[in-house]
Amino acid sequence: MDELEYALASIRGHPFENFAMAYLREQGYNVHESGRSGPDGGWDGQVELGGREGIAHASVQETWRQKLRSDAEKVEDLEEERGEDYDLFVFVTNQDVGGRQELDMEDEIRDEYGWKLRIHHREEILGELRQNSQDLAEDLLDVDLQKDHDHIEEINEILENQIENIQAREGYASKLIEGPAVVLHIIPNGVLSKNKAQSGSIPEPAVLFERLTSYGEPKGKYTISYGSGGSGSEHHSYAVLQNDGLYESASVDAFHEKHDDIWLQGFIQEKVGLGLDASVVLAARVTVEDLSGMGFSGTAFAWISLLDAGDVKLVTPNDLGSSLHRAPKTIDTDRYTTEYATLQIGDQQVIKDLEPILDELWREFGAGDTPNIEDGQWALGTYNSNGETVLQEGDR
Repeated sequence: MDELEYALASIRGHPFENFAMAYLREQGYNVHESGRSGPDGGWDGQVELGGREGIAHASVQETWRQKLRSDAEKVEDLEEERGEDYDLFVFVTNQDVGGRQELDMEDEIRDEYGWKLRIHHREEILGELRQNSQDLAEDLLDVDLQKDHDHIEEINEILENQIENIQAREGYASKLIEGPAVVLHIIPNGVLSKNKAQSGSIPEPAVLFERLTSYGEPKGKYTISYGSGGSGSEHHSYAVLQNDGLYESASVDAFHEKHDDIWLQGFIQEKVGLGLDASVVLAARVTVEDLSGMGFSGTAFAWISLLDAGDVKLVTPNDLGSSLHRAPKTIDTDRYTTEYATLQIGDQQVIKDLEPILDELWREFGAGDTPNIEDGQWALGTYNSNGETVLQEGDR
């Protein structure tokens, strides 16, 4: 347990009340404190977020589910007493909340009261403090994260090691055919803790740029899946999910060659493929759901890498029909990795969070921001799988 984890686990009383209020404001809530609190670190206030209005409660009780249910009853009484109609219930806790537990409580509160439940718990709070709210950690928890980047550095070391193995075709990538590759990494914020998957088995991970996986191989501490291209000795794509939550998927099939040029499809086109952005979105959606089902919660880092793709060109909608006669920009490097995106484990609305790193890649190819996503919503093309629409305009 590092200094930040200890500080959050140990906080009690009014300091936690002040922290909860400040944290919610950092997350974009309008908070109106009621002034009422309890000896257990309990606190409540009226909140607004995204057009929803409701009540927030905070507590450090270890029996957080029991406390949440009790607080929900109090909010129902308050709703009736004030003659108001709430549609949001927010609960802040410094306790561990598993992904499956969180989803179950969301269903329970929605069915019982009709409210949208949002739980802010230990793993999520730690991730946000480390990544986006370092000043809050220093001001209210007395932990200076500006001077201590060990956590991020260790995760970056994990990422770099995985990327090196893929380029060298070692480790999980030992059966991946040679050629340029697109890679998606998703690593939970708590990957360095001792917590491993709580379920008895590890799901078969989604493979980048693949409509269907050919098969998955469960191993002792991971499950690896392969795409449809290739054989037992070589594959065009794969994905792996470890029991510590690390996910990676690499695809060589993302690229096609025409007139001696190598192209990466940038958008959904029938008979050509899903395209870069749609492939990343769909794989990320499955992964955050898998991680939640395995018992992980909080936030995860996501990166996209292009390996040995320095001469690759990106097919954009504006290039359709004329791309072979243009000279789009190439990235001119054998290894490019984006900044990281932050995903909420268990929340399939990943498009807004992925938009900045997808924009980054499109700009790297000289094409401007991605046209597939506008204002955090999918804006270009629909994808159907097995008769079901899995991606359409307006998806978040």
